[in-house]
Amino acid sequence: MSTTQFCLRLAAIAFGCLHGVTSLAGALPEERADLSWHMNDGGGVKEQGPLLFVRKNATDDLSINAGYQVDQISGVSAELFAFAAPLHDERKQKSLGVDYLYGKTSYSANVNSSAKSDYDSRAVSFDISQDMFGDLTTVNFGVSKGWDSVYRAIGPGVSRDPTFHERIDRRTWTLGVSQVLTRNLIARYVQDVSTESGYLQNPYHAIRYLSGSAYGIAPEIAPGTRTSTAIALKLKYYLPWRGAVSAQYRYFYDTWKVSGSTTELAYSQPLRHDAVVVDFTYRHYQQGHASFYSDMFSAPNQQNYMARERMLAAQTNDAIGLAVSFDLYKSKHRFLHKLSGAVHYDYAMYKLKDFRDTSLQGFAMGNEPLYDYNANVVQATLTAWF
Repeated sequence: MSTTQFCLRLAAIAFGCLHGVTSLAGALPEERADLSWHMNDGGGVKEQGPLLFVRKNATDDLSINAGYQVDQISGVSAELFAFAAPLHDERKQKSLGVDYLYGKTSYSANVNSSAKSDYDSRAVSFDISQDMFGDLTTVNFGVSKGWDSVYRAIGPGVSRDPTFHERIDRRTWTLGVSQVLTRNLIARYVQDVSTESGYLQNPYHAIRYLSGSAYGIAPEIAPGTRTSTAIALKLKYYLPWRGAVSAQYRYFYDTWKVSGSTTELAYSQPLRHDAVVVDFTYRHYQQGHASFYSDMFSAPNQQNYMARERMLAAQTNDAIGLAVSFDLYKSKHRFLHKLSGAVHYDYAMYKLKDFRDTSLQGFAMGNEPLYDYNANVVQATLTAWF
């Protein structure tokens, strides 16, 4: 996965976390409007910008939502420290979706698009959720398809290279099951299978290889297809003093021989008669490298596929998070039922196990210190329910 694709997915995750990817079966999502600002600063690249999302019921069984997000991107990734100038770019993302409720079955359809100087993305998705067994079990199935266009930016004005244009096709299938196990314990299982085909490398990234007393560089070459599977299990337990603790484990593997696991623990505590909710999270992630990854190759044609992409390197990261949400206004008789605010902060520490920092001077080739960095992720949200 290229850095551009990874950042795009981060934006999609932030977009989805704010307003929910799918609705719960048996009920339409709440009518609300969210205005949010977010920042992700780490690894040499900083992204920040606003997001607006609105959801409104058209009828008792139909809900419509729309969103708009703008990201300002600046900096240069670790792969390009040694031979690239910092970038300054903008990404705009739009979404439109509907949710339809029929009895205890809900249907959701969404379309979204994003545009950047060197990357355009379009996607459609459909999800169906069904409550059963006295509403103790919810099963959902989703499918999505995406079409991406990859360009290469040139010049100080960040214009597109007219000689370069590649495509990527994506498909994802999702199966989820939620089960009420006891009055205090809920479990959820989710499995995703994704396929990608097309230009799956980064047009800017290069490998490095031994060339006498120095090293040479050559374009990276990645396979044209990739299939990945992710399996996640989450347990949430409600405590007698109205707090809740949850644990989640997620395992990922793909046909590039990348495998990784995520363990997450969280605690949530309402305060002041539920007017304030405080959430604490801890997440640990570890990953092995891709089969064709190396920090230093012996020759420019050592093998058919070669990449020096930090997202494909062996690594670990730990993140701690704190979120506080609070009510600002409540009324049962006015158009605006409730106004609330929320602030979420994550501090992540990344350690690469076989990716070296080439920006540092005074070290022999291949003996540079391993690259590690910290990231700050902040999101502030104002939400109105109506």
